[in-house]
Amino acid sequence: MDLTGIILAGGKSSRMGEDKGLMSFEGKPMIQHIIDVVKPLVNNLIIIANDQEYEQFGYTVYRDLIKNKGPLAGIYTGLTHSNTEKNLVLSCDVPFVNEAILKLLIDSCEGVDVVIPKKDNRTHQLIGVYDKSCTEIFKSELEDDQLKLKLAIEKLNYKAINANLIDDKIFNNINSRNDIEA
Repeated sequence: MDLTGIILAGGKSSRMGEDKGLMSFEGKPMIQHIIDVVKPLVNNLIIIANDQEYEQFGYTVYRDLIKNKGPLAGIYTGLTHSNTEKNLVLSCDVPFVNEAILKLLIDSCEGVDVVIPKKDNRTHQLIGVYDKSCTEIFKSELEDDQLKLKLAIEKLNYKAINANLIDDKIFNNINSRNDIEA
């Protein structure tokens, strides 16, 4: 299956005070942890960021097509620029994500627009496989100023995969200095 990896690194990092994707975490930039896990699983990798400093990683960087609209706009931008039907989407702040959860999602993506993990009744929309066909719904949601990714996904044919057997650590995202220290 042809698959594009889309890494979302466009957030404002307001709680962190600096661009968290570029912050050092366990000896390397946080985004590098994501790249290392995603790269073997995809044919192409793109980064969605409003900071051209992300070009240092050697992948094409796209700025948000619709500014200041959060992760929904980031995914919309990635899907617009993707050349594949299926796209593995991850935020840059989940450094513990592993190949096992990503393969589970990839193996479950046929016949649906979106597949995301669900752990303890909580879905994780920023770790998932998104079909390029989501683009129009996402654009419409953004035009209506409806920015909640969860609500946009609910308008699509989506599947939430049971991830209760997956280690909690995988879903930990780093949003503050306290998270790094923890």
